[in-house]
Amino acid sequence: MQNISSSFQMPVKRPIAQLLTLLVLSCFGGSAWAQTTTAEQAQSGDPVAAEFPDQYFPQNLPDPAIAALFPQTWTTYAANPGRNAVFALSGNAPESLRKGVSWKFAGAGAIPLDGPPLDNNFSTTAYNIGMPVGVSVVNGIVYEGSDNGYTYALNALNGKLIWAHYGWNMTMSNPLVVDGRVFVSTGNAYFNYANTMLYVKGKRPTRGPGLNTMYALDAKTGKKLWAYHFPGEAMPTAVYEGFLYIGTGDGHVYKLDAVTGKLDMTTDLVSFVSMSSPVLAGDDLFLGGTNPNYFYAVNKKTGDIAWKITLPKLVATGIGDCTPAYAEGLVIQEATVETGDKEKPVANVLLAMDALSGKIVWQKQLESGPVPPAMKTATPMIVGDKVLEGSPVTGNYYAFDLKTGRELWRVRLGAQIRSGAAVADGVAYVPYKSGDIAAIRVADGTLLWQKHLGGAFGPSSPVIVGGTLYVSNIYGWVIAIPLSDIVR
Repeated sequence: MQNISSSFQMPVKRPIAQLLTLLVLSCFGGSAWAQTTTAEQAQSGDPVAAEFPDQYFPQNLPDPAIAALFPQTWTTYAANPGRNAVFALSGNAPESLRKGVSWKFAGAGAIPLDGPPLDNNFSTTAYNIGMPVGVSVVNGIVYEGSDNGYTYALNALNGKLIWAHYGWNMTMSNPLVVDGRVFVSTGNAYFNYANTMLYVKGKRPTRGPGLNTMYALDAKTGKKLWAYHFPGEAMPTAVYEGFLYIGTGDGHVYKLDAVTGKLDMTTDLVSFVSMSSPVLAGDDLFLGGTNPNYFYAVNKKTGDIAWKITLPKLVATGIGDCTPAYAEGLVIQEATVETGDKEKPVANVLLAMDALSGKIVWQKQLESGPVPPAMKTATPMIVGDKVLEGSPVTGNYYAFDLKTGRELWRVRLGAQIRSGAAVADGVAYVPYKSGDIAAIRVADGTLLWQKHLGGAFGPSSPVIVGGTLYVSNIYGWVIAIPLSDIVR
């Protein structure tokens, strides 16, 4: 039987802060630690903090023996540079994990999966309650950030809430988990008036008003260990290799000490970084930026810009919204360009760049079509000798040869595709906007099955552990579903 950890229908005339408090305390029992934390926040003299309490329910932690069967660390977006977050289980894993578990968790403000978006607008929904980027699964715990400001830690077996941390801004990053710490970053996609005027005038703006922060949290309790505040948004996912590296809305790449949170180094890109989570290969990290539109290689030791490239006719955020993938000396990135066609004004372009020189090895312009919301791109992934990529413009999903760029196959899904996929046993599982997950045979592009889960999927890349697929959506839900329920 499917387990629904919480179900929340937002009343109309209740303050949001009260609703968030009531949601967690009423649905999850309000453990002594959670109530104590709320009281401590109230006594601090900060009435706002008291309305957005952090929560902790230790009784929901996974059994240590079960936790040891799961991945033990998560250092980059989608767990690895190829962006295929798939993990096998050992032979002694319980049958339930090997066959797959089933549950749903509704975050604060989540709306029914079978209903319309807020105000019949997907962007409004995503920017208020969405879980846009995807989960991390480490030590038997599913970690997820939400645009409602919370980071959640859930038991991977049953979806029960272990802890929730409020971050005072949208949490759009894929949580990193290293050495008992969870790293999440916050920000938003807006400009205040002054920076809007700078942008309009062609001058350098800072994107992301409000409190933009990198948090280090205790992985088991959610308690804050340190916080570093940036001038601009910190929406992308950082990458960890001894230090944390992240691009931000003030046009810099920051290098932070992961233990203390102290600043080690900055690189001035000038371009602000939107949602391009860096990929690390050798001594360089690779990411896209906007205003001006460039794709960068930055040396992780010196902070020097090793190279940068651009394309003609890039739209705003056309190369700065995509998270790149890396394998075998090639960096793969998607961009969006203008076509000059009034009826089909934009197209996605897929690039393969030499990691050492920045030389474009191959590029493929996909079919043109209507402008997707905010000029968005999809997340490429690399599996073996293939690049798999979706198009938000056309609703097609593609496979290309990694070395040559030759198109191998395409599948028409018909709705916007922004997420990456997870490939297990030769099958790619692809979430897309209509609330469906497509199962596609990687060898030849055969569409095996489509499973409707409801809601809508944005750039949320799925994770597979054993027989379970974990995924989040912009309606505010985290869903665990057995692979056998997707392909029958």
